Amino acid sequence: MMDFEEFTQQVAEEIKRFLPSQYEDASVSLQDVTKNNDMQLTGIMIKTDETNITPNIYLEKFYEQYQDGKDFDDILRDIAEVRIKRDVGKDFDVNMITDLEQVKDHIICKLVNAEMNAEYLANKPHTRIEDLAVMYAVDLGGSKDGHMTAAVTDNLLEMYGISKEKLHDIALHNLAESKIEFKTMRDVLINMMFPDGIPENDPRSFMIPPEEEHPSMYVLSNGDTLNGAAALLDAKTMEDISQKLGGDFIVLPSSIHEVIVLPADVEMDRRDLEAMVQDVNAGEVAPEDRLSDHVYMYDSKEKELVLADRMEERKQQREQAQKIEKAEERGGRADKADRTERKPERERVSMKDLLSEKKAEVAKNEAGRENPVAKKTRETAR
Repeated sequence: MMDFEEFTQQVAEEIKRFLPSQYEDASVSLQDVTKNNDMQLTGIMIKTDETNITPNIYLEKFYEQYQDGKDFDDILRDIAEVRIKRDVGKDFDVNMITDLEQVKDHIICKLVNAEMNAEYLANKPHTRIEDLAVMYAVDLGGSKDGHMTAAVTDNLLEMYGISKEKLHDIALHNLAESKIEFKTMRDVLINMMFPDGIPENDPRSFMIPPEEEHPSMYVLSNGDTLNGAAALLDAKTMEDISQKLGGDFIVLPSSIHEVIVLPADVEMDRRDLEAMVQDVNAGEVAPEDRLSDHVYMYDSKEKELVLADRMEERKQQREQAQKIEKAEERGGRADKADRTERKPERERVSMKDLLSEKKAEVAKNEAGRENPVAKKTRETAR
């Protein structure tokens, strides 16, 4: 069996045998490319004289098929089919990419992991959201099998003559105009098993889970399920989900292509959910498709996506603030005369009053000594 390098060389040597006659004089080359999560992939480029733009067909997945025993000629046929489907067929005006007016309706955003893409993002404008990064690209077209994109670099942004913030706004506007899909996990499974509808009396129908009155799991992506995790950036979509699920909700980063959404009252601890995400990433998700090992929540009050552990801190702070507010309300309703005649009860007095009284007592009885600092404790998340 060939190793990967031998496999790629053999593909480059024999691929034209499986291509139509117009590719007879095409030049074939192999190219290493840095992709998402700083993954180094090897692509094959089959370039003809008819066009100046050529798709890069990555060979790693084809090599996995070869390792699994698939016939080498069948693999070459598949690669040739991909190349034919992605044929642009004419010269592409590269200068168009540098013209903002021509490309502004085609600028898209992608959601990736910031730390795992440190090298890749070094020369590209991006916006941080927790441990994630929003990057930008020009969509050059494609199909359900893939889109050709050109990443927006710092140099390209300078040619556009706009700020990163303006670029971000343009990408979000285009995202809002795109097709975003929010489906129950049951509907997703049905679409995967029966893309043309459920045939009558199909024996596989018993595998379909029963319909739930209040579904416990949803999938958020886009129409092509390509870089669909960016749907998290659409404000209206997130608000619609919040209203549907009754407020805050949990986000599990399935991949850069889609995320799983759970109601906030799901009966699972955050740490258990995070362990599940990490297990799935390690065993089921391709390295270049991983988004994050962490769990997120949508804060319906602040209208933003945050790490789940930070959301727990926010909830504790809000609960503490509510307790203080209630204590102040009770103190405000107390009769002034009643408070001067009786020793104030702690639960009927505001935190502000307690601190003022303590300071006055210390100033009167222990003049010249420094007042000890009061310490607050917070309930920790289980």
